Amino acid sequence: MFSQKQFKQLSEFQNNNTPCVSIYIPTYKAGNSQEDKIRFKNALSDATSQLTDDSIFPNHSMDKKEALKFLAPAFELLDNEDFWSQLSEGLAVFIGENHFSHFICPIDFPKLTYVHYHFYLRHMLPMLNDEKRFFVLALSQNDVRFFEANANSITPVIINDLIPNGTEEMIGMEDNTTNLQARSGGSNASIFHGHGGGKDDKNETLKKYFRDIDNGLMKMLHDENAPMIIYSVENQIPIYQEISKYSNIHNDHIVGNPENDDPVLIHERAWSIMDDHFDKKYQLEKENFNQYLVDGKASFSIHDIVPSTVNGKVETLFLDTEEEIIWGEYDEKNVAINLHESRQPNSICLMNKMGVETFKNGGKIYNRPRIEMPRAITHVNAVFRY
Repeated sequence: MFSQKQFKQLSEFQNNNTPCVSIYIPTYKAGNSQEDKIRFKNALSDATSQLTDDSIFPNHSMDKKEALKFLAPAFELLDNEDFWSQLSEGLAVFIGENHFSHFICPIDFPKLTYVHYHFYLRHMLPMLNDEKRFFVLALSQNDVRFFEANANSITPVIINDLIPNGTEEMIGMEDNTTNLQARSGGSNASIFHGHGGGKDDKNETLKKYFRDIDNGLMKMLHDENAPMIIYSVENQIPIYQEISKYSNIHNDHIVGNPENDDPVLIHERAWSIMDDHFDKKYQLEKENFNQYLVDGKASFSIHDIVPSTVNGKVETLFLDTEEEIIWGEYDEKNVAINLHESRQPNSICLMNKMGVETFKNGGKIYNRPRIEMPRAITHVNAVFRY
């Protein structure tokens, strides 16, 4: 999973002397590793060309040898066969001075190679702040699985190091603790909770098991707010809801035993619930936009919106998914922008700027095709806080 902490680290990684490389490519889950590797190799070739371009970096361009050395960790990834056999819908790679990171993502990224003095992070925002992103907790007494999902895909998240794997494992750990207490003369050695007793004991064991699961998951989810669907047998769902600290458990659930269901079926059942939820939410946002426009609390002018994202004025941002790059310059002194028809040495991508600044200031972001935006005459719409 891509976390807010990782986003913060990448957004703060800037170097005015050495360029930063951001690469996005669409990938296949399985069976097309050669095609994926070719796409990545082409992206690295594009990155090499940009790093060595004097017109882009008049003071800090590299020669080809320097560029290949700078990109060496990414080229090494091409030789990792295990890596290319375990992908999802998209791959994001970030390379900077003494920095290399990559993320396998459940998003079908457009191909993009962006070389600047900062990373391009707009395409990572749906991993953190997307109205179609959600979690599924497949919960039983014998097995626990956790998934990150969106409209088109579902990705298992490794949680084995965070939670007990079934009630038997938890009870085994309790037995070991009890035996140690008995041998050491502990005052609670004769107290034995959770198994071998009646219904109340079984419920207490289940609550303890669910509490251990929730505590483990919260180490990962403490800064998340995407809706989470619980998939479990009917009588266990309210028990988990009662003990869970997660703030956004969805009211509708999947009832049944999830142990034998594959991720595709789980996604199908979960999306049948979430599709309607997300659609109603977005339609309400669109309907409200026109009134906000009348009230002076909305805009579809990039000249208004870019400065507003920087100063924290934007509450909701609508970005056109079909437009990746709009070149321009942000004039911080005059709180204004200058649009560029093509890239210049002082150009930045204003689409990236708006998305990153809105997220950093706690705003909500919708990534939609232009035709679905409230005012489709521009690539960006915004609702203001004031």
